[in-house]
Amino acid sequence: MTAAAVSATRQASAFRPVVVLFLVLAGVFSFSAYFVLSAYAPDLKGGDDGGAHALSRSAVGFAGMVRLLQAETIPVLINRDGSTKRDPNWGLLVLTPEEATKPSDLFDFTTASGPTLVVLPKWETEPDPLNSGWVRKAGLISPEVLKTLLAGRVATTISQRSGVAPVQLTMAGDPSHPTAPTGPIDRLQTLSAEGMTTVAADQTGAAILVRTGDSRLYILSDPDLLNTQGLKDLSTARAGEGLLLAIRKGDGPVVFDVSLDGLKHAPSLLKIAFEPPFLGATLCLVGAAFLMALHAASRFGAPERTMRALALGKSALADNSAGLIRVAKREPHMAGGYLELNRNAVAKALGATRLSGAERDAYMDRLGERTGAGRLSTLAEQVSAVRDRDGLTRFAQRLYQWRLEMTRERR
Repeated sequence: MTAAAVSATRQASAFRPVVVLFLVLAGVFSFSAYFVLSAYAPDLKGGDDGGAHALSRSAVGFAGMVRLLQAETIPVLINRDGSTKRDPNWGLLVLTPEEATKPSDLFDFTTASGPTLVVLPKWETEPDPLNSGWVRKAGLISPEVLKTLLAGRVATTISQRSGVAPVQLTMAGDPSHPTAPTGPIDRLQTLSAEGMTTVAADQTGAAILVRTGDSRLYILSDPDLLNTQGLKDLSTARAGEGLLLAIRKGDGPVVFDVSLDGLKHAPSLLKIAFEPPFLGATLCLVGAAFLMALHAASRFGAPERTMRALALGKSALADNSAGLIRVAKREPHMAGGYLELNRNAVAKALGATRLSGAERDAYMDRLGERTGAGRLSTLAEQVSAVRDRDGLTRFAQRLYQWRLEMTRERR
């Protein structure tokens, strides 16, 4: 087999129907997957960005506490909806605002019924260039900033100690567990305010966990009791878990909200198309597209012959001339010329070409009356009455009929 034959065989096999069908299906699947993933891309973000929220595994994140509660068979949920309408079955809603969180956004959640815990931020951080998702301490958040964050609901005084030291938590109103030791806490953050009930305090009596009035809103002053930095010590992990369980209602799940941290589900028109009730319409469109593809894949009837872009011959010339006359709307003006053409043809057939114009017309009128074909002068008067293409067609038919009768071409 020659090289040319081998090359032709390879080219033919590359475009077999099965290969083409596979390529088309792969393209359709890839195109559909791209649109679906584009619609849900914001919801698929892992959230491991080093922030102080429940999806972050950094030192200031709370993903470790989520895993600890799950390991203890305590149900845990991550709320990304940002809706202030609280599920009554939730046991505890944990809010982890950041330094830039607006007080109005924070306290929209606290109006819901059921226990709500606000964990105050503490550390200013910067990304770790050597580890993705990790952060480094850049200092403490100013107490004035934290007071501003809580100013929409309570007026507090924030205190931050110096040094690193263990803390002995005292649980107020819980005689069975009066104390809970923790590991070393770096610059413990406490708070105090009038009208708040202390739930947990350190060995000096400074409040760490408080409840505002008679509401179910709790405020935890130091996040190191719950974040990854604190959970590295077993005592701190037990103390932090104990604080959550102490204020949890019943057996409901502990819900960590991350919408305040910029991880809220973003609504989009594309995502709505893949969710009820519009999912049905989307599936109908997909089905219609599939049926259209099947229809296009099957040929009905013989294939149309390929014609020249510029046709040749007298027929093409006549068609093009007729097209130009039609575009210029000159059809009615052709009635006079067609009358003259038939007059000359009849005169030639009758041998009356030597007669003058008037004598020839009079001769054909007399002959037309005797034969029953009609008078030529009557047809000539109808030329001015032609106004459109339909009128020209009727006139041409009558003139052609007269010609056939005069020349006896119909015999």
